[in-house]
Amino acid sequence: MLSTLLAYSSRYWDYYRQRFERDRGLKIDFAICSPPLAARVTGAFIDREERDPAVFAGAPSDHAPVIVDIAD
Repeated sequence: MLSTLLAYSSRYWDYYRQRFERDRGLKIDFAICSPPLAARVTGAFIDREERDPAVFAGAPSDHAPVIVDIAD
């Protein structure tokens, strides 16, 4: 599940040429864990809203955080 999410979703957008708005990003960030920890992953998503200049004023980061939910 995590590898599928990260394989198809962008997490970095250069500021030039409206790459975020056109979803022309790069996949350069990783969430790496051991097999026992990977077995406890219950969900994951890329928080695009954190990066969206329409949501947060000012100059946003060019990266979006990868959020991974892990069971106890």
